[in-house]
Amino acid sequence: MKPIQLIEWDRFDDRRFLDEHWQHTPLLIRGWVNPAALGIDQMVAAAGDGELGSRLVVGSFENLDWTLAYGPFAEDELPSLDRPYQSLLVQDMDKKYAQVAELLDAFRFLPNWLLDDVMVSQAGPGGSVGPHVDAYDVFLVQAAGARRWELAGNFQPDLNEDFELAVLRNFKAETSCVTEPGDVLYIPPGVAHHGIAQQNSQTWSIGLRAPSSAELLSELAAFLGEHEARLPRLTPLKYDTERAERIDQTLLQHARRLLSQAVQLDDAALVSWLGQTLTAYRQWSPDVDDDDAPDEDPETPLVFAPGTRLAWSDSGLLFVNGQQWPCPPEFAQALCRNGRIDQWPSDAAARKLVENLVEQDELIRP
Repeated sequence: MKPIQLIEWDRFDDRRFLDEHWQHTPLLIRGWVNPAALGIDQMVAAAGDGELGSRLVVGSFENLDWTLAYGPFAEDELPSLDRPYQSLLVQDMDKKYAQVAELLDAFRFLPNWLLDDVMVSQAGPGGSVGPHVDAYDVFLVQAAGARRWELAGNFQPDLNEDFELAVLRNFKAETSCVTEPGDVLYIPPGVAHHGIAQQNSQTWSIGLRAPSSAELLSELAAFLGEHEARLPRLTPLKYDTERAERIDQTLLQHARRLLSQAVQLDDAALVSWLGQTLTAYRQWSPDVDDDDAPDEDPETPLVFAPGTRLAWSDSGLLFVNGQQWPCPPEFAQALCRNGRIDQWPSDAAARKLVENLVEQDELIRP
């Protein structure tokens, strides 16, 4: 594996990044974003929130003594967060703290529906979750302290089954770097990585999640079952009466034709299904307090609720959390890019859309 390419923040270009690194090679951007690190009290409060996934990991790759505990944690259940070889990780922190959600503004060049969450890791010296590999892209933002990252493109995929953590059994680093506050390390899927806190350290992980082909097929099957009642069945056309139960080439070819025909949706149906599927994938669905509901006659500006997934199409559709709404394309694009409405639109269709979204609690006031 080649050494990690490094650039300064003022040389980062999103189009060049997509051409040269996206889904392919790691990249370290020095001083790109500088989030204000969360306080220990904020981390403890988040770890006790039942709507956020939290984990406490203790151990090291050198000693192979990993332990894992799942939250939520009461304050008196958590040890001191600056203890060596310890990491507290909390998912979906962008839904709890506005200062974390603001970080996502730096990643507006990526599709909104692809942004999954911001996980925050608070680690003491030597803290780590072990060498592992992800099936999705991740941006690792250093918010406080320093962390050493070891990477490998070629590795044995076997996991150490002695631990609940998905730790690679045999990991040998091929390249490494140290991230300091403001640095961002991009790691594409399939690259093994091992991060070790060099001191008290806080790292924010921007997770990007897209459905797998298997998940898409499952969603498509459900869609077809609901909307396509007249799809043909796999009834044998020709078969040997002496071996009627045999699954032969004739039956295989018939099955392939049926499956191929079933997924031949026209563009309009495909856009509708895909937009709803992508914006519903891993949707954030916390319990909503009635006191948090928007006013009946809200004032602008309006912002989308945390965790809202958005997409749009040239055909005049806006997709919000698995639902589709008629919407002028230019207005839909602006909503997806900005995530807020600063002025009520003059266009009647766009204004009706905003009213519907407010009624659906998809928009909230800041």
